[in-house]
Amino acid sequence: MAIHPQSFHFRALINRQGKLNVHGTRERRNPFTDLYHYFFSLSWPKFFLLIASIYSATNLFFGVLYFICGIDTLAGTHAVGLERFRHCVFLSIENMNTVDYSRVGEVGMIPDVLMTIQAFLGLLTLAVITGLFYARFSRATARIIFSNKAIIGKHNGKLCFSFRIANERLNQIAEAHMALYFTKNEVSLEGESTRKFYDLKLERNHTPLFALSWTVRHYIDDKSPLLGMDEKQMREAQMGIVASLTGIDETFSQPIIARHSYSLEDIVYNKRFKDIITWQDKKVHIDLKGIHDLHEHPQDSAIKTGGQD
Repeated sequence: MAIHPQSFHFRALINRQGKLNVHGTRERRNPFTDLYHYFFSLSWPKFFLLIASIYSATNLFFGVLYFICGIDTLAGTHAVGLERFRHCVFLSIENMNTVDYSRVGEVGMIPDVLMTIQAFLGLLTLAVITGLFYARFSRATARIIFSNKAIIGKHNGKLCFSFRIANERLNQIAEAHMALYFTKNEVSLEGESTRKFYDLKLERNHTPLFALSWTVRHYIDDKSPLLGMDEKQMREAQMGIVASLTGIDETFSQPIIARHSYSLEDIVYNKRFKDIITWQDKKVHIDLKGIHDLHEHPQDSAIKTGGQD
């Protein structure tokens, strides 16, 4: 991944949710070349707005065609001007939705052909929109909460980088896998500036059932790219850490993915996460509001992280 500005910042590339912030001079994408992906990538408000716009434009188009056919082609109305145009538009809407249009009918071959074409297009449009809406609505999404801070401190006497995640839905995510990547700016021997990514080995990168919380740890040992880097070096290299969770949501029986990123500003030292899991009335309770809570590292006691770990 080549970069040119030496002042390149990690947040300029990846936001906290692990999504790319890429804006370039590439050729503008034509949505008609990949309509299915285009409709899926739209937000819900934009999706409904686009569907409403297509529906309105189509009915206006056929309304104009009915209007051009002439006054003698519409039975049941003697209106002229704008009033007749209004009748034509609502006739188009009735034909598009295949409802009872006995209020105003067509006379002649041309409006009959238009009615047939519009009814056919309306049937296809309804099927396509219904399929798109169901596919978007039924798509499984992850509701994973990542702690807004990551910790560099000791656990069991070893220096480690750690953060905490929790399942907001409190259902089971089967075969959950966590991957962690360290990224920084580097300059090659030839003077080329690039963005490098390194895999970070985890204490445990897999859990068969993820339902509560999980404290993810990477030990900073002699194999870790974080070894020997102080805060100044991290800032100069514009370091960042990207976390990626994949698994199968047992409620939907569909794969899900969740990502998050940590920059230097998100890292704290010698703290630990507060416990968020308690046992009350023979039941396990989890306080999701406290997933971000930290307190000082007790120097005279072992580090203990609350949660499913």
